[in-house]
Amino acid sequence: MFDLAQSPPGRRFQDRYQRKQEARGSLWKRCALVCAGVVLALVGTFFLAVPGPGIPILLVGLALIAQESAVAARLLDRAELRLRRWWKNLRR
Repeated sequence: MFDLAQSPPGRRFQDRYQRKQEARGSLWKRCALVCAGVVLALVGTFFLAVPGPGIPILLVGLALIAQESAVAARLLDRAELRLRRWWKNLRR
């Protein structure tokens, strides 16, 4: 996950996806990562409604899914740019 800092904002998750596709691990490992991502995303969504660390858990789950899905990687990159823009406007 630390290699996300190597890429510019708006390309981080897509670049990570490309690197993971070039490495192509075993099918079982890739399936396990996606399943873990889905479970974490669901748990994070649940914790958004009740007290708990919902947002960090949801983000980790989505990041795991984005390693194996180009669509998820693009969505997370767009979300990152929007959050950065929102944060910049908020700090003004």
